[in-house]
Amino acid sequence: MNTTNSVYVAWQEPILHDWFVVGLLQQTDSGYVFNYTEGALEKNNFVPFNGMEELNKTYYSHELFPLFQNRVLSKHRPEYPHFIQWLGLNAQEATPIEVIARTGGLRNTDQLQMFKRINFDKSGNFEYFFFVHGVGYLDPSAKKRVSDLDKGDKLFLLQDSQNQYDKLAVAVRAENPAQLIGYCPRYLARDIRYLLDNSPHLIELNVECVNKDVPTNYQLLCKLSGKGISSEVIDLINKHRDFETIRP
Repeated sequence: MNTTNSVYVAWQEPILHDWFVVGLLQQTDSGYVFNYTEGALEKNNFVPFNGMEELNKTYYSHELFPLFQNRVLSKHRPEYPHFIQWLGLNAQEATPIEVIARTGGLRNTDQLQMFKRINFDKSGNFEYFFFVHGVGYLDPSAKKRVSDLDKGDKLFLLQDSQNQYDKLAVAVRAENPAQLIGYCPRYLARDIRYLLDNSPHLIELNVECVNKDVPTNYQLLCKLSGKGISSEVIDLINKHRDFETIRP
């Protein structure tokens, strides 16, 4: 599978609010392919998506499935160039998969989120871009700190294991002086924790872009990068069964 042309679908369980990986969307030369993953079997109250009711079936389409298409801003909308700029993508080259991965495909009408997995090269190197979450909940001084950041500024990662809402939470802080400025996306927290536990000196977090006068969820774009991550750590990150597609 080409991970640069695929996104996973995470679903939030409505009672305990835990997140589960339930699907995989891939872009191919002939269109799009969707499969459910093993995570969809973990909760009895997960309801398959409309038009894709069979969990063990592979779905094909020449066009982007409606579930995902309505999460992508039309290129014909006048605000599209600005929107793509917020995302740090090239308006001429950005694919729907890239847009969905960068925005998370969030909507107020459901509890779904789309994301790419960290893609390691043969040398154990990677780059991964994400928007810092929780900026809108910061106090005024922290919000100003975010707006004053510049591209390339180094940021730091903190495991927030006592967080009452998410025991896997990973916070983001600025330095000099140290100040909390948000959180990593939940879908990324588990993998970042593995990296912090096993290769803390091989990863780095930097500001990629600070967008002004935009919704807070698009304000701070960061680049997480790593060099020489061992194959043992990569295997540890990639071992989770909930990412495996359901076999017929």
